[in-house]
Amino acid sequence: MRFASRLFLLALPLLGGCAELQREFQGPARLELAGVKAGACATVKVAGQASTRCDSYTFRFTGLSGRYPVEVLVEWQGLQVQGYRGEVDLAPGATARVEVERSTLTLEVEATWAGSGAQYEAWVPGDYAFGVSAYPDPAPGGLEGMVLVYRGGRTLRVPTAPRAVVRVLDGAAEARAVVENPTDGMRVRVPEPTYAPIVLTPSGLVGGVSCVAAYVGSLEAVRSCTPPFSLKLTPPDGQSREVVLRAYRDGFAYQEGRVVARSGDSLQVPMSRKRVAVVLTAPGLTVDQTAYGEVWLRPEDQEGVALYGDPSPDGFPGYRLADRAVVVNGEALLSVPTGRFVLFRVVQVGGVRQGVVDLVEEERKVVVP
Repeated sequence: MRFASRLFLLALPLLGGCAELQREFQGPARLELAGVKAGACATVKVAGQASTRCDSYTFRFTGLSGRYPVEVLVEWQGLQVQGYRGEVDLAPGATARVEVERSTLTLEVEATWAGSGAQYEAWVPGDYAFGVSAYPDPAPGGLEGMVLVYRGGRTLRVPTAPRAVVRVLDGAAEARAVVENPTDGMRVRVPEPTYAPIVLTPSGLVGGVSCVAAYVGSLEAVRSCTPPFSLKLTPPDGQSREVVLRAYRDGFAYQEGRVVARSGDSLQVPMSRKRVAVVLTAPGLTVDQTAYGEVWLRPEDQEGVALYGDPSPDGFPGYRLADRAVVVNGEALLSVPTGRFVLFRVVQVGGVRQGVVDLVEEERKVVVP
C-alpha cells in the first residue's frame, strides 16, 4: 500500500503534463464576434491578452480555460461604433460567441425658448444609423443624407457618429444645432428659431402700376416700386398667415390679391381689380319708392372691370356703369372699384340724383343730394 501511494505521487507530474498536452492537442480557445460592422476593426481584451482583427472576427487565445471578463471595442472610420463588456466561458478547442452592441451616447439639450410640449429630434449621417431603431421620416431641407434616430424629450440617446443635428420643434417654431464630434453627456444649446422669408410676386398687373405693397392684417409689411414688384417678408414665426397685396396706380390701390403663406414659401399672387363696399342713399328715399343706385367710372379707372353697356350720362363723356343695385329701405349696397372722380346716381321714377366723389379707396357711405 505504501508502495502504491508513492507510485501515485510520482505519477502526478506526468499526469499534469498529459493534461497540458491534451489542451495543446485540442487547440486554442476561440471567441467569435457577431454583428460587427462590415469593414470595422475589432479589438478583444481578455485575461491580459489583446488582439485586433479587421476582417474575420474569430479570435484565438491559448492557455485559457474557464470564465473570463471580456472587453470588445469596435472602431470604424476612426470612431468607436460598437462594443461589449461581460464574461465569457472559454475552453481549448471550443468556440464561444458574443454579439456586439451599438455604442450610444447621451446629449442634454438646452432650448430656453421652447415650451413644455416641444419635441426634440436627433439626426445622424445615414452611414452611422445602423444598429438602432431609426424613424422613416424623410430628411427635411438642409438635412439631406441624414436619418432620424431619436424623437422625444430633451435628453437624447443617439448612436456614436462624427456629426449630429439636434432639431427642436415647438408648434410652428423650429430651430437646429449642429454638433461636431459629440461626446457622452454633452450639453447642446439650441438658439431661438429664425424663419425663412416669404417671397411673393404679383401676377396679372395692369399697366401703369407704380408700386406694390404687402399687408399683414392692417399693417404694411413691405413695399416694392421696381418691376416685377417681388416682395420678401420676414415672418415672426413659422405659422401660416394671410397676406394682402395691393398694387398702386394714380396714388390709390388699383388692384388687390390675397394669399395664405408661411415661412419659406415662394408664390405667385393673382391680382384683380380692387373693390370696396359703398352704401348709397339720398335724402327723402322711403320704403315704398322704387329706385336704383349706380356707380360710374371715368375712362382712366375702367381697366380690369366688367362694365355694363349703358351709354354715358349727360355731362360725363366716357364714363361707364360699373355696378347697379336696387334701393332697399332707402339704401343701395354697391361693389365699387376704387377710383377718382367716381359718379354715384340714384335713379327713380321722378328723376335722377347724382354726385361725384373725388376718391373712393375704402368702404364708406355716400349721400347724393
